[in-house]
Amino acid sequence: MRSVLLATIASLGLVGCVGNLDPGTGTPDDNDVGDGSGTNPNPQGQDSVARKMFEDNVYPIIADKTSASGCASVGCHMIGNTPASTQFVAQTKEEGWATVTSFTSVVGAFTPSTAAILTKLDAGHNGRTYSAAQRQAITDWLAQEATERAGGGGGGGGGGTGTESPGAATARLMNAWSSCLSVTDFQTANMSQAWNNMTAGGSACRTCHGTGAYNMIITPITETAADGSGPPGMFTTIATVKEYMIMWFTVDLSVMGPDGKKGKIIINQTAFDGVANGVAPHSTHPRFNSTNNNGMTALKSWYDLTMAKVAAAGATGNCGPTKLDPPAM
Repeated sequence: MRSVLLATIASLGLVGCVGNLDPGTGTPDDNDVGDGSGTNPNPQGQDSVARKMFEDNVYPIIADKTSASGCASVGCHMIGNTPASTQFVAQTKEEGWATVTSFTSVVGAFTPSTAAILTKLDAGHNGRTYSAAQRQAITDWLAQEATERAGGGGGGGGGGTGTESPGAATARLMNAWSSCLSVTDFQTANMSQAWNNMTAGGSACRTCHGTGAYNMIITPITETAADGSGPPGMFTTIATVKEYMIMWFTVDLSVMGPDGKKGKIIINQTAFDGVANGVAPHSTHPRFNSTNNNGMTALKSWYDLTMAKVAAAGATGNCGPTKLDPPAM
């Protein structure tokens, strides 16, 4: 089912993506973060070990314009290239870290199974491939990001939940959350209608995201057909594909959850705020109000309905088998 769903999304993802990208012309300066921290700053700031790991070990891999691992060749993902691609590779190492971490669609929840910087190539994206050493360097960097963002220090220690690593806690929370997502709650919250009426910069959000472009899906279709035929459904995609779920719901390991364990799922407000307000590297995205609109009201309603189920589950923290296919790991 997942393979069919993702194939459908991939084949339709950018069809009909039009509308105003204002301000911005697609030139490098539009999306350069400059001295900014991007839209998803690491709490360790300049003291972050993860930043140094990215700059020393990861940026050279993805910024390569000629090797099989590079993401920066003409028509690909370096800022200033084809505007239709996700421009997550900055033109300089100094801006690279703030840029890549601002794209949830690239780093996911900073775990190997949610970060498209790994999963895309694992799936054979455009014939690109990492060596074993390159993949390990990226995996190590993601693990350090997860540790620091969970409250661990820049020195690399801490941030776990007892014997549970930040990555394992993230996977546990995502799998449990997916198990409690309900199509009935989705409909009760009016998610489909509210988001399909949303506009940004004078253009309907579904124009670009109707079939899942940029890992964000907004469509009046609620459920994908059981056999995977036809266009993808909004609920089905969010509930079963972690790369899409993480755009709406993310993990906060700095707080205790209703099951008494460290961490809980929260609405990914940071991502919505950055994109809505055109914070670099999202300067060319049409503007919209990220807090006061019918779409966010519906999302908060769906979140509350789902969190009530998580709380009712007690110590288990889940409502049955995860819907994520494959599960988060």
